[in-house]
Amino acid sequence: MNLLSALPFRLAQQDGSHHQASFAQLTDPRWTDIWSPRPDFRGAAYQFLIGVLQTALAPEDQEHWQELWDTPPTEAELQAALAPYASAFNLDGDSWRFMQDNDLGDVESKSIANLLIESPGDKTVRDNLDHFIKRGRVEQICPACAAMALFTLQINAPSGGAGHRVSLRGGGPLTTLLVPNAPDATLWQKLWLNVLPEDALGYGALPRLSDALPWMARTRTSEAKTGTDTTPEHVHRLQAYWSTPRRISLEIEAAPHSRCDLCGADTDTVVRHYGTKNYGINYTGAWQHPLTPYSVDPKTGLLSIKGQKGGIGYRHWLGLALGSAADHREAARIVGHFNQHLTKRVPARLWCFGFDMDNMKARCWYDATLPLHEIEPAQQRAFISAVRSVLELATEAAKLLNSHVKAARFSRPGDVPSDPAVPQSFWQASEPGFYALLKQLADIRMDDDAAVAGIYRSWLTDVSRIALRLFDQWVESVPIEDGNMGRIVRQREELRKWLNANKIAKELWKIVKAYQKEAA
Repeated sequence: MNLLSALPFRLAQQDGSHHQASFAQLTDPRWTDIWSPRPDFRGAAYQFLIGVLQTALAPEDQEHWQELWDTPPTEAELQAALAPYASAFNLDGDSWRFMQDNDLGDVESKSIANLLIESPGDKTVRDNLDHFIKRGRVEQICPACAAMALFTLQINAPSGGAGHRVSLRGGGPLTTLLVPNAPDATLWQKLWLNVLPEDALGYGALPRLSDALPWMARTRTSEAKTGTDTTPEHVHRLQAYWSTPRRISLEIEAAPHSRCDLCGADTDTVVRHYGTKNYGINYTGAWQHPLTPYSVDPKTGLLSIKGQKGGIGYRHWLGLALGSAADHREAARIVGHFNQHLTKRVPARLWCFGFDMDNMKARCWYDATLPLHEIEPAQQRAFISAVRSVLELATEAAKLLNSHVKAARFSRPGDVPSDPAVPQSFWQASEPGFYALLKQLADIRMDDDAAVAGIYRSWLTDVSRIALRLFDQWVESVPIEDGNMGRIVRQREELRKWLNANKIAKELWKIVKAYQKEAA
């Protein structure tokens, strides 16, 4: 099975129907999306296609990029561009196999279910602790789903025990992709918007396929005494799209009249087990994946942003959409390139997704879409500063709501753990107002003091109103320890006071009142 000749997922049309296709058929305008039986597979499928385009068809510069945006390559042109890479995408056979290790030797076979990131680990199953995600639900899958499970694990791999390496971006990295706002956007446009010109990427020529596609050569193993780490200097930086930290070999077998436990497709070939071995590629050093945002530590360098409790929301907007030097956040390279070159040409939004991992345990899959706005370069510094202030106010309000709800409920709040649902309720309730405010800030000139002060005043008022309303809801929805109503009244009044008297609130009110005095 060649994954370029027959994509391991289906392409969808505007009417919702989905069909098998080859990579060379990608620019057919009827395709608008990708269909997959799992959301993590769908996110991985987009990264698979983007990775192939970045590897085999990267434009030379922005002008070349625009040409292919306006006039996508034909099926024949795509076929020709893919030809040098086709052998790297064979899932089975006697030679190099897609994202697999040919030199495992005799190793223990594992159930194919273990290839799925959320599956319970061996110890969990042995201890009979798989209460929520049960064993036995996935026992055989079709080769296409096996390919996607393999790719999804390799690019997201969490810690997996001694010598089972994490992905190049760490366990459960966040991926951010640009999506055109146009309702009739084609799949080609959704993919091409996430491909960088060669001069922007700055990676240089690819001397050998195996420098970018590591399964095309013997694995750079990482045993303590005989192995080696793998930095960007050892291989080609395109390997960021194709990292293979896990040593895996799929066991594909004939099974006439079978059915895939994941996608439900009828199949005569299944994968029930795979072999694996530890000490695969250990990615270290200054790797930076173009589709992932990073935090910047002055001492240790870049650290990829991961999925986290509470999901992806507007509190993450600034770091994901623009980056913020003051907060040590760097947006994904593809997002930075878009902000610099394409906001006027292609209005878009940001699709963010990834696992929230607790070491090797997947707690949740998060998937969210954030708006993007065109900000003139001369306005950007002031815009970022204003958004930071707005977000700081919201963060402080969420903390205050949490602490005062707990203090209202309990006589000894310090002895009681916080309920994460309380601050989360604030973030959810205030999200529409934030995005409305964001658009207002994007539409004005940042040196228009009257407009900025008016936006701050509106946000200060909204934040207080929402926090007090939620306080009332939370204290009314659960029993209050010892029924002390006086404590509730005092805590509500304290909350009301500090919502306007905390440091960032006082700074914003000072701006508002200074303008009001000047205007008067």
